[in-house]
Amino acid sequence: MKEYERQIVITNQGALVAAVLKVIRLPGSWYAVIWENPERYASFSQNTSPRNGGFEHMSDRDFLDRVQLVASFTQGIDFDFEEALDA
Repeated sequence: MKEYERQIVITNQGALVAAVLKVIRLPGSWYAVIWENPERYASFSQNTSPRNGGFEHMSDRDFLDRVQLVASFTQGIDFDFEEALDA
C-alpha cells in the first residue's frame, strides 16, 4: 500500500480553489478523496481491469496523472497539482 497527499488547485469550479488530494494505492485498486472542506468533497476509485491496463507498473507521476484523469472523467473535477503551479 502507498499513500499520497498532495495540495491541488481545482480549476473548473469558478474561481481557483485550494484543496487536498488523498490517494491510497493498493496492488489491484486505488481510492481517492478530493477535500475542499467538510461540506465539499468527492471520493472516487478504480480497480485494475484489462480495459484500463492496471497501474502497478506506473511511476508515481504517471499514477497521479491517471488519478487526475479519472477525477475529471468520473467526477467532473479538473485540478492542477499546486507544485506544478509554483514551477
